[in-house]
Amino acid sequence: MKTEDNILSREAQAFAFQQGEETAMAFFYREFLPALSLYAFQYVKSRPVAEEIASEAMVKIWKMHGKLNSYPAIRAYLYKTVRRDCLHTLKKEQRRNTIHQNSRPAAITNETPFDHTVRCEVYRLIHTALKDLSPGNQKVLRMHYLEGKSTGEIARELNLSPNTVNTQKVRGLEALRKRFLKPVVFLFYLIVQNFF
Repeated sequence: MKTEDNILSREAQAFAFQQGEETAMAFFYREFLPALSLYAFQYVKSRPVAEEIASEAMVKIWKMHGKLNSYPAIRAYLYKTVRRDCLHTLKKEQRRNTIHQNSRPAAITNETPFDHTVRCEVYRLIHTALKDLSPGNQKVLRMHYLEGKSTGEIARELNLSPNTVNTQKVRGLEALRKRFLKPVVFLFYLIVQNFF
């Protein structure tokens, strides 16, 4: 089963990471940097600052590689580090802009750190799944869903017919659906087995 293979592969990468292998660091960098950047952006509301915080978290985790022995431990450490650094950055910014902060009403949000983490993990899973699609399907889905471009705009930019763009979109979505349906069914099965 592909899901089990992915879990084994992740754990093998985690073991290699703990041993200090740079290829494993590259794996985790590719695996988490986009999601960590999005996670940081939810706090700091600045893409460059969010990307810097996410990149610094990767450097910090590399310094700790000998102490982290599993994929979940690495993921948890990264999210915890990014959250801590975001809050630290916001406190520094708040101190710098004390006068301006007093005149501005505070934004009210009902989102919790858990909500941010779930959103970013879903983003990471989709980002990873897109990499497995054919280059054409991947490009069309990114342009349509992530960049918000219409079928006509994509067709003009890629010099394709609108029908070809629609076909690639349908094929890409079908491939994503198949990829995500199996883990959801498997997860549901595990929940039902443990519940009853």
